[in-house]
Amino acid sequence: MAAKRSDYFAAGTQVVWDVDVIREGVIRAYRATAPDAPTVYDRRDRAEALPALPGFSFPVGDIFE
Repeated sequence: MAAKRSDYFAAGTQVVWDVDVIREGVIRAYRATAPDAPTVYDRRDRAEALPALPGFSFPVGDIFE
C-alpha cells in the first residue's frame, strides 16, 4: 500500500484515503506533505481531504452502517 501511495503522490495526488471497512473501521488520510503520518478518522469523526478539497468532509460512520 505504501508503494501505491508513493505512486499516487509522484503523479501529483495530494491526499489518499485508505478506508479499512473490515479490520479496524477507520479511514486513514495520507497527505503528500506527510506521507508517513496519516490522520486517522474513526466512526465518530468527519473525514476531510485538505488540501485537495477545501470545505469537503464526510461522516465516517456512514461508510460502516
